[in-house]
Amino acid sequence: MVGFVAGHRTRRYGCSGELQWIDVVAEQRRHGIAGLLLVAMAEWFAEQKALRVCVNVKPGNAVAGELYEKYGARTFYEYWMVWEDIREIFRRS
Repeated sequence: MVGFVAGHRTRRYGCSGELQWIDVVAEQRRHGIAGLLLVAMAEWFAEQKALRVCVNVKPGNAVAGELYEKYGARTFYEYWMVWEDIREIFRRS
């Protein structure tokens, strides 16, 4: 295993899903694995019809923020980013 992703349904901040965690082992980072995991999670959210998905970004974690932004998320609340339509990830992958 080189990485994992977790998410769940929610109502927090008006979202219908939340990306809870994504991690890739240090030796495998910067090889596109996080993007593949993000796409897999987006597929699950889309199947659940949970299209507005939010994610908490730890202060100082610029790498995560850049990844989410690359895949279409935008900042909407302090330490939070959102995909208004998680299917945007498919258009950017």
